Amino acid sequence: MLSTLVRRFPRSAITTANRNLTKCVTRPVTYSIRQMEHKDLPAINNILESEKWVMEKAYTECAFKTDPSGFFVAEKDDGEIIGSHGYMSHADNVATMGLWMVKKEYRQSNVGMDLYGKIHKAVGNKNLGTFVWPYYQQKIKEEHGVQPTKAYMTWYNYGHIDQRTCKNKDVEDFTILPLGQASLPDLLEYDTEIHKVAREKYMRNWISHDKSKTCVAFRGGKVCGYGVLRSQDSYNQIAPLYADDKSVAKGLFRNLASEVPKGEKVGFSSPFENSSATEFAAINKMMKPGIPLVMIYKDAPVNVDTDKVFAVSSNSFGTC
Repeated sequence: MLSTLVRRFPRSAITTANRNLTKCVTRPVTYSIRQMEHKDLPAINNILESEKWVMEKAYTECAFKTDPSGFFVAEKDDGEIIGSHGYMSHADNVATMGLWMVKKEYRQSNVGMDLYGKIHKAVGNKNLGTFVWPYYQQKIKEEHGVQPTKAYMTWYNYGHIDQRTCKNKDVEDFTILPLGQASLPDLLEYDTEIHKVAREKYMRNWISHDKSKTCVAFRGGKVCGYGVLRSQDSYNQIAPLYADDKSVAKGLFRNLASEVPKGEKVGFSSPFENSSATEFAAINKMMKPGIPLVMIYKDAPVNVDTDKVFAVSSNSFGTC
């Protein structure tokens, strides 16, 4: 799930292979940029599938429902959707962007940069954040004269969670309940403490899906952590999982892992800065080879307490 702040899309082309020779043929195109509508979601998901971009379809809809004014599509004269891009406002002065995609055969037509230009204009003076590959930070500075600021780095973990790794040695001084037995306002207040900006509409959309399972941890009558499992069309993921400490996090992992369909794997992205989270992933052999993602901002970063972030809510539209 790559979203970039000022990423230059590779030149697009129709590619034909002739033995070891690759020939690129330009395809001229006439298109316009307009605001995305709900009816466009199937076309957007088709692009995701054709690019083999592992993205939960229900997530795309969740982000759009939260802030539909921030999403745009590139549409050909014949009505074909050939690209999209979006941002989600978290506060009056903070927004994050993602879901930037263009069909391969149209990437030589500046579609991607036109979509970004629309986002850049719509965002205005808001502090814009997104996840990028680490090497893009220097590229952004060299090509656009913008020096982004880094907040933290994440790693995507994927595999099976061994229930034995979720057990605490000492007696647990907290209780874990399903969301139905907890207070949603208390959960949202805790989420704001971690995420730093209120996102009630987003979280209500995120956890209300019929296949989402949410657990809330309480200590002394107060929320001390919560986690969400999404078992959807593409894969299982834990997003987010916030906890006051490692003990609570292990309890939440244990509860959520027990809800994963038998034999299936689960993924979660954890900040490198949280050594307890990466240790947990390593013990379960979930840290696969790959490249980390860096959360960057145009202006000063939103500094979240990564010691309490064991799994981020999103690698596309969250500050953590």
